[in-house]
Amino acid sequence: MVVGIVGLGLIGGSLGFSLKKRGFASKIIGVDKNEKHCKEAIKLGFADETCALNEVLNEAEIVILAIPVDAARKILPILLDAVKNTQIVIDMGSTKEGICKIANAHSNRKRFVASHPIAGTENAGPSAAFDGLFDEKITIICDEDKSESYALNSCKELYSILNMTILSMSAEEHDRHIAYVS
Repeated sequence: MVVGIVGLGLIGGSLGFSLKKRGFASKIIGVDKNEKHCKEAIKLGFADETCALNEVLNEAEIVILAIPVDAARKILPILLDAVKNTQIVIDMGSTKEGICKIANAHSNRKRFVASHPIAGTENAGPSAAFDGLFDEKITIICDEDKSESYALNSCKELYSILNMTILSMSAEEHDRHIAYVS
């Protein structure tokens, strides 16, 4: 499977390492507005190639947003405008209500899965990425009923490959619970 990762820092890079090593992705296409991050991602080996955002859906079957929430809210409509019937967009941001409202207003909402893998370190950038960041952690998938079954199943398969425990809740519940522990 060809996976596009938007954001080549700790989360996106660790995702790239793990999805390649564990056989989920045959190819990783990276997208990052920082050209230095793109070059570093290829040099480190967690991306096979990089491209511009408007090109990632030319080949990727799944596109994952591993970027700050505000940026994801701006980029999601662009991707949903271009997504084909068999393609999926997955968000990994730390808050869900805002991005879900944007997705809910889009005609391609069913091809989107809102999720939040609860993982990270104190380090940032491509050089901080490593295989195993997500192991034995929890991920939350929000508003499952609004995603097409193939999109939801692919997302769950991805998180299973990452060795994560999957929880399900509404976007509102997610944000409330995350606020309590922050």
